[in-house]
Amino acid sequence: MTTDGLTIRSLAARALAALALALLLAPLAARAQSKSDAFAGKIPPVSGALFQKAGRFELSLTGNLSLNDAFYAKRWGGLKLGYHPAEWLYVGAAVAAGSSTRTGSAVVCPSNGGCQDAADTQLYQVPGNLKMVTGLEVGWSPVYGKLNVFAERVAHFDLSVIAGADWISYEEVLSATQAEALAVSGGKPGTKSTIGGHVGLGFRVFFAEWIAARLEFKDYIYSVPVPNWQEGGAARDDIQNQLFTEIGLSFFFPFHNRAGH
Repeated sequence: MTTDGLTIRSLAARALAALALALLLAPLAARAQSKSDAFAGKIPPVSGALFQKAGRFELSLTGNLSLNDAFYAKRWGGLKLGYHPAEWLYVGAAVAAGSSTRTGSAVVCPSNGGCQDAADTQLYQVPGNLKMVTGLEVGWSPVYGKLNVFAERVAHFDLSVIAGADWISYEEVLSATQAEALAVSGGKPGTKSTIGGHVGLGFRVFFAEWIAARLEFKDYIYSVPVPNWQEGGAARDDIQNQLFTEIGLSFFFPFHNRAGH
């Protein structure tokens, strides 16, 4: 009886130990299994910057549209060429030019009559009719991200802060006397240029190693003399802020430069 009792107790102890060990290992096995099954049938996770810019040139074809302009709506085309010394740094040059048309808000409402479209002689006396912008800029890209699109594709994008110096050409702003004389002669205001600058935000979405969509919002800042300033009718320099949105396609050279190559 004593020997049988010891044997039974020994077997029971071993069974309890085995059961305890199984209970301890079960969560670990389940965790490993769930981890392996977590991405079954799904897009595998992507780590790191898959599309790299460092050491590559970027050529961009752009379309530019002015925003919230009181007198002139600008529709331009542009060309940009830049270089990426590092993933987070961009230096480049750009030129943009095009046409401008009067906006629907360019109206005059005299106190003794109804509102009407501003005459050409009146528009000659207000700033904002830009002709061309040529400049240099620097971009800082602190953010690189990935986003699932349509549950099957991963969109790679980056965000950047940009700033630069510009040579800005604009239509000369005339005094009332000059505008009237020009209207009689049938002429047009001349073009003047000044140094300005811009700041903005940029956004790229990569389609492949060598091509990306580009979207930027920029504020061009420059000073222009206005002869007929409202306060006292004297001339003064006015600081202009011209807001633009820029949409384009970027092509990277060399074409292949992925992480891990």
